[in-house]
Amino acid sequence: MRLILSIMKEGEDYADAILRVYNSPLCKTLDDYNCGAYYEPSPYITRSNEEDNFQH
Repeated sequence: MRLILSIMKEGEDYADAILRVYNSPLCKTLDDYNCGAYYEPSPYITRSNEEDNFQH
């Protein structure tokens, strides 16, 4: 939930933000519990997602 709220764009509906995040490559990376991305703090994930350089 924190990730969704921190990634929401101004004026974006919460449901639209959920769909946007769940359909992004970021979600596939976070769903892989064998990589370290799942365990990163949400501010790191948010910042990396905004800069479009999320490392997995």
